[in-house]
Amino acid sequence: MTQKVQHIVASYDIHDPGRLAKVAKIMVNYGERVLKSVFECNLTDGTFQEMKSEVDAIIDHMEDSVRYYFICDKCLANIEYSGLGLPFVEDEDVIIT
Repeated sequence: MTQKVQHIVASYDIHDPGRLAKVAKIMVNYGERVLKSVFECNLTDGTFQEMKSEVDAIIDHMEDSVRYYFICDKCLANIEYSGLGLPFVEDEDVIIT
């Protein structure tokens, strides 16, 4: 059974440099960095919850902010770029035998 993949934009404002580095390291495992504190991710619901739980365990909920924007397919087709705005392209699956 195939799970639906959602396009998610994650942005964050982390006040402590140590927590900032840890959150960035988590995000790199789940998506593509498009700006310093913004990642685009293509995730299933389960994978999103896994990422969010990892981030929630790191951040200070009284100081830091992480936002997740779910982008529908129709809206994704209407994204415009200025400057170095290369569209997010998912890496192909690689099977090693």
